[in-house]
This record gives sequence, C-alpha cells and structure tokens, in this order.
Amino acid sequence: MKGKFKRIMACAMAMAVTSTLLFGCAGKKDKKDSDVVYTKEEASTTKAMVIGDYDVYMDELVIYAIQEITLYGVTPDMIEADEKTYKDQTLALVRETKILYDVALHNNVELNDDDIAARDKLINSFKSVVPEEVFEKYGISDEVIEKVFTERTYVEKFENDIRNQMGQDISKDLADGFKDYNFQKLYYMVFPTIEVDDDGNPATDTDGNYIEVSDDKKEEAKENAKNASDEINSGKDCKEVAESYGVSSFCSEMNGYVGAYSDEMNEALDKLSAGECTDIIDSEVGCVIIAVISDHDEELKENYIYSVANDYLSDQYQSLRNDWLASIPVDVEKDMEGDVWEKFAMKDLSQMLNDAGIVMPTVPQ
Repeated sequence: MKGKFKRIMACAMAMAVTSTLLFGCAGKKDKKDSDVVYTKEEASTTKAMVIGDYDVYMDELVIYAIQEITLYGVTPDMIEADEKTYKDQTLALVRETKILYDVALHNNVELNDDDIAARDKLINSFKSVVPEEVFEKYGISDEVIEKVFTERTYVEKFENDIRNQMGQDISKDLADGFKDYNFQKLYYMVFPTIEVDDDGNPATDTDGNYIEVSDDKKEEAKENAKNASDEINSGKDCKEVAESYGVSSFCSEMNGYVGAYSDEMNEALDKLSAGECTDIIDSEVGCVIIAVISDHDEELKENYIYSVANDYLSDQYQSLRNDWLASIPVDVEKDMEGDVWEKFAMKDLSQMLNDAGIVMPTVPQ
C-alpha cells in the first residue's frame, strides 16, 4: 500500500510540475485521418463516475489519463498488457483530487492573483505540448482544461498551506522543548583491546565472542588512551591525536545532546567545553575517550529540530490527509456510471501521445 500511495501522491502533484518536464519538448504532429471519439458536447455530458456531489464526465477523465500516460511513460504496449491497472490509477487520482478539492472549499481556500497566474502558466504549457488532435478527438475544451487545473490549484494551495503551518507549529514546539539543551559535536575514539581483522572489524571466535588481546596490549591501549586524553585537554586537535596513535580508523564523529546518553556520559559530557576530552570509559571493545568538538551548538540544534520536525510532520500530515480522504465515501464499483470508462480505449490515447513523441518510458530502478 505504501508504494501505491507514493505513486498516487506523485501523480497528484503532477500539475504542479512544469509541464515541459512531463511532456518533453516535442512539437505537434499533423492531424491524422481518424474518427472523432467525442464531440465537445458529448464529452462534457457523458457522465463516467460520481464522487460525492461531483459528477465526472469523460472530458475530465481523458485529461487525467493524459497525465497518467505522460508522467509515467505508459506506452501502448504497457496498456495492452495491463490496461486495468492504468485505468484504476487514473480513477484513483480523480477521486483523490475531487475529495481534497471539496475539503479545500469547505476550509474557505481562495486563490489569489499569483495562484491564478501560476495556474494559467501550467495550462498554457499543457496546451502547447499536447497535440491539438488529441483535444479534438476526445472533445476536450478549454473550459474543462481550466476546470481541472483550477481544482488542482485549490488542492495544492490548501495542502501546501496546511503543511507549512503544521511544520511551523511542530518546529516551534521542538525549539521550545530543546531550548536549554546542550547540543554537541563529538569525536568518539576507541583504543581497541580486542583483535581486529584486516578491515578493522572486531574479530570473533567460533562462538561469536570477541577475541581479546594480551594483558600487555590492554595496558598499552589504556596508557595510550590516557595520554591521548591529556594531549587533547592540553589543546591538541583530537583528529591529529588519533592519527598519531594510529586509531583513526576506530574513531568517528558524532552529533548529539546531553540527555540522550547514559547517566554517566551525560554527566561527563555536560561538564566539558569544546576542545576538552573525557577520561577513559571502558567498553567491551576497548578504552574509549570522547572529545568535544563543539558545545551548545545552535546550528546543530537547528538541524536536529528541522530533521525531527520533518519526521513528525510526515506522520501527522498523513494521518490528517487520511481523515480528509475519508470525508467522502468511495465505492470503486458503484461510483462508476455505465460502462463508458470501461469501453474507453486508453491504448489509443497512449498511441496518439506516443506518436507525438511525448511518452517517454520510465527506466526501471
């Protein structure tokens, strides 16, 4: 379901992406001798589905089908092999858009001049790259194009505004919560007291236990760790010290804050300033010392809050979005009107777009 949701989300945002990216730069082709599928009047009055109080006609569905085909590079062969999937994905996008549009209207969303200008720019791009013969064959009028893009503009404005406000609120709460926290950049240094393999990884016996070095080497590791700590506290650079003792490959830079560690480490680190180092901390792999690169680091705190806020926002916004989408009941079978969509030859539409050079198959990941 997660993969399907991402696909629907990506398609739902398609009209916010520059149409040139969706359709490429191909020019229009000469009109072919083909029968007209619908006149504009027929397309705008042939009801295909109902979503709540919204009637959806064939002209709208064809526009969404164009988006499905061009955004995902759906070739005629792909549709021939699995037409139902691509038709269902088109319907899913229409349902989602109509429901969110309804929610936006009930939340009193209004478009300003900039929103209208952005919409008009997208409409012009859309009309400039989709061959006129497609519009003629499927009875797509300027009015229905404007309608579809307008509804998408409402949805995008509503969702963007809600996300931005939620993000600001979450960030403020986190900033208040972490206001007095001591964020630090640390250099974690290990002086091994166990054997390591050629790649520097801990060596183990047949039972999976670490292989300890001799007592003499343990003492040497402890002495080196103590001397390294003293050198750092006397003003030497921690990374240069690590290099001099040949333990750089066992060291790593870490970011965190006092309060996120064990009680012993929290107490030790909170007393240290940038350029200072802890005493030896014994571990199962060796003697550990931790050098403080920076303390009360505001940039690190801001980056942390930004990252955590994004995670919170993603979860909370998705929950809210699910509530919106549940505001209008959906029945994928009963919502359909007659069999006009079932009989619609999506492959023919893909063929026309493909012939015009604006269907670019996606490369499998």
